[in-house]
Amino acid sequence: MIQYLLKSADFSGLFRFVSPSFFKVVSPKVIFQIATQIKRNQSDHESWEQIVSAYSGSLNRAALGVGLQKGVSPVVSSGSLSSRDLGHRTLELFFHQVLTQETWVLDFRTEAFEVRADGVLWKPKNYYFKPSTPFVNGVRGLYRGFYSGDDSLFDQSLRDLQMEAARESLKAHFGQGDQSSVEFKLKVFQETFTQVFEDCAKTGTQVQGDFFVLGLMLLGLYERLESLGLSLDVRSAFETASKKASLQ
Repeated sequence: MIQYLLKSADFSGLFRFVSPSFFKVVSPKVIFQIATQIKRNQSDHESWEQIVSAYSGSLNRAALGVGLQKGVSPVVSSGSLSSRDLGHRTLELFFHQVLTQETWVLDFRTEAFEVRADGVLWKPKNYYFKPSTPFVNGVRGLYRGFYSGDDSLFDQSLRDLQMEAARESLKAHFGQGDQSSVEFKLKVFQETFTQVFEDCAKTGTQVQGDFFVLGLMLLGLYERLESLGLSLDVRSAFETASKKASLQ
């Protein structure tokens, strides 16, 4: 089921970037259950329409300049968007989802976006999943703790996710410096996540299966941003998304 999802579906080109170490620290049974649920969700068209409708409203309220499916954002661009603008809007969209949505849409690949005169239209395939609430809260805490420099929140989130063993490798994954100029490479993503899961394996830590879902999102995001060939201000994108999330 896992290989079917990744190899015969839209993520096939990204399959080689899945870290082999991941399968050392996550129960194959749990991954199978998650992959099966994602596949089953694709047939639930009614739920997908509800997700699109609710999420479109959330994006419009956030005014990120990204619309979902049939509903485009009311934010009108002045002239054509630069590649840098596209990159920042994609990052803001990713962070907006992590910070505000309980159900995650997984498709951030390049072909899931259409650039229009009135903004960016996000047209993801119907891959979606609802991670556990503790996992979602833990990931939100990781991002907030890291970008705000709140080590206590970052460390508490690591404990909540049972990822204390990978503290330093997760920090390395997030990036060095102030993250105002970050270049995205799928190969680097693979290397840093491999280290995260290797660190967990060394201590016998079992990683929550929902990391599989986060990993799919990140694979698509990195592929999208790598295709732009630019260094992007990730910190600014997070701060924008975080500020607007507080208004939701």
